[in-house]
Amino acid sequence: MSFKATAIKHIDLSDQRLHSNLALDLLTKVAGQLTTEQFSAALSTVYGSDIPAHTYHALQQRLLAHQIESPKIILTEALGYEADYDNREQIVRIDRGFFRRIEQGLDTSWLLDALLHEFGHHIDNILRHDLSDRDAEGNPVLASDAKGEEGQRFSRWMALRGEPDANEVTIVTCFSGYQDMSQEITVQWKTAAEQIQARYNDAHGNNDVIHTDPDREAFEAGHEDDHQMTHRRIEAVLSTHGFDRDEIEAVYFGNWLRDYSQLLDPKIVRATNMPKDFPDVLSRDALTRIVDVLAVKRFRWRRNFAQHFTVTPAMLGVYRPSEHIDNPKVTDANAFDPTTRDPDFEPLVQEPNPLLGIDYDTSMKRYIERSVAFMQAELTIAMKEKRTFAGMRAFGSALHVLEDFFAHSNFVELSLIKNGHSEVVPWTSPAPCKAGLPLVTGMFGATDVLASVAGPLGAILFSTEDVTYKPIKAGDRSPREQVLLILLEEHHNPSYLHTFNTFLTTRDEWLDLPFVEFLQRSALYLQGLSAVVGNAVGIVMKDMLTHLGENVDDWQTRYGQDPHLNGSTDPTHSQLAKDHAEHPLHVLAGSLAISAVSDVAKAMVDYWNGDTSADPISIATAYFKHPQDSHWQDDQVIAWAAANPAELRRSQSKTELAEISKTLAHSGSNALEQMRKDSVAYLMFLRGEFLDKDSPLWFLHSLTPFGYLSRKVLEYLKLI
Repeated sequence: MSFKATAIKHIDLSDQRLHSNLALDLLTKVAGQLTTEQFSAALSTVYGSDIPAHTYHALQQRLLAHQIESPKIILTEALGYEADYDNREQIVRIDRGFFRRIEQGLDTSWLLDALLHEFGHHIDNILRHDLSDRDAEGNPVLASDAKGEEGQRFSRWMALRGEPDANEVTIVTCFSGYQDMSQEITVQWKTAAEQIQARYNDAHGNNDVIHTDPDREAFEAGHEDDHQMTHRRIEAVLSTHGFDRDEIEAVYFGNWLRDYSQLLDPKIVRATNMPKDFPDVLSRDALTRIVDVLAVKRFRWRRNFAQHFTVTPAMLGVYRPSEHIDNPKVTDANAFDPTTRDPDFEPLVQEPNPLLGIDYDTSMKRYIERSVAFMQAELTIAMKEKRTFAGMRAFGSALHVLEDFFAHSNFVELSLIKNGHSEVVPWTSPAPCKAGLPLVTGMFGATDVLASVAGPLGAILFSTEDVTYKPIKAGDRSPREQVLLILLEEHHNPSYLHTFNTFLTTRDEWLDLPFVEFLQRSALYLQGLSAVVGNAVGIVMKDMLTHLGENVDDWQTRYGQDPHLNGSTDPTHSQLAKDHAEHPLHVLAGSLAISAVSDVAKAMVDYWNGDTSADPISIATAYFKHPQDSHWQDDQVIAWAAANPAELRRSQSKTELAEISKTLAHSGSNALEQMRKDSVAYLMFLRGEFLDKDSPLWFLHSLTPFGYLSRKVLEYLKLI
């Protein structure tokens, strides 16, 4: 749920003041109930294990000595968010429109959630700046911000662990005018705490919405690096054409689906007539349902429009090179035809297929025409469906192709070369075409697929945020549990799925128990041969890590050939991709994409508003040209080169670019290694152990069949 405050310039109000000590009182009470070790262990699940135990101890001591103060709270007009926290000023701002809705009867648990959320940021700020160890120059040694959304984690943790003295509590006191007239806003703690937990369980982990101020952290939003040009950041330009926040998210949903369709690669999709062979192959249905779990986690407001945003096989599709402008060339002479796995895959493309050739007049690879045709088809749907969920989803799908044109081709490199920077590395050899150097895109290989799979799966399977998940009602399952159920359905041994389901249905019977007793029951059940949570993760990871590890080295040998030396016009995706901020041309590529998206968005809105002369299809199609035949970008490219001489020099260094592409080519093994480390860390957290994450002994032990919850975790679970 969100309440939009759309003005850009916020105004702090002086005639109304808010005060709240509730979050501080709750945390202080918890600090007095736990030992030093228990307090440190509990807080590390909120703020991270990078903060040392003695820093958490220092916070505990200051809380008990009443040396921590609540942040000042200011009502603000047109904040743009329900609430946010200013790390520099240590101030919480509450949007006046949001507060007015609370006063008029909106569920007060939202205000409680917002204040707990922002107080969570306040404590992170204190830990990482005021209490942090210092280096020789007096600077804090800790990262300036916790990973993920610590405010959200703190709010949920307080909802689970907080124990106010009475069930009816005062959230905030509002002082108005010059006579200090006050108004108290109260809430029934138990009901509000359950609602906060329900919102967290429903869609925790979303931190992809942009906050424009790097010192500010918003309720129901996170922030990205200003130099990271993601699809979501590029599409923020839609706001200048009248799209509100929810509409931008609806458009981005269509874009996001194209990215995640890459999970359904033909190498890992099991045909309907194939036997189960986990983890070598998974069914299309299983992979689609996993993406749906990821969608629920990412698009938190989606639950209000489930009929429009449930990911189905038809909506998601499968990996098709044309939808990403990827070079479809397959170099393996023994490769199978993907359509034998599923007819929705594009047929195998090998030499001498005409698609791999270069059109002399356009100086572009011919397969790019397929991508343009897909984009045009999606734009046609968007024009027909107009400003509906279906229309905006199709619009986002089309924009994905347009944006990828700048990130996945050498358009930017060729534009720089055209404008006098001839030393820029083009990632292609000359070819018979009008421009001499052709416009090409990269080949997307299996190691890229591995990187795509390992990241999102690891984020769900090994998050410690919901290790003590308590359903709100029977049948509720955490994202991890949903993914494990899907994966265990794919396992050839049905007993694993049966055991896991037995635990979950048994756990549903304990929902009315107090939280501590619920955890005690869960922990007692999860001992010995019934340690199914750890077993499920261990079973899945043992098979997946073994399989992926055996194949990643073989996959990577197909990378690394230099197209400048061998006469090739077929670079790899990792050589050309400018998706990552490390690439010197990343920001320029993103900036050009923003210009193109803005142009097409204006035409689409004009068409939706009744201007039949507006032609978003023609405008979008016009961007798919070789830079020699395109001039709109020249001024922007020239200005960027003049303002960024260091990045320009980097784009001319084959050695540096080769290192960047090598890093990306090894993204599969890097993702696999991170997945392994995360699995070890998660299983050790589940056990309550605090040993070396990189210990081979612990890794091997974590994959044994049974015995994941020790007596120590029982003690821990009783207190968290």
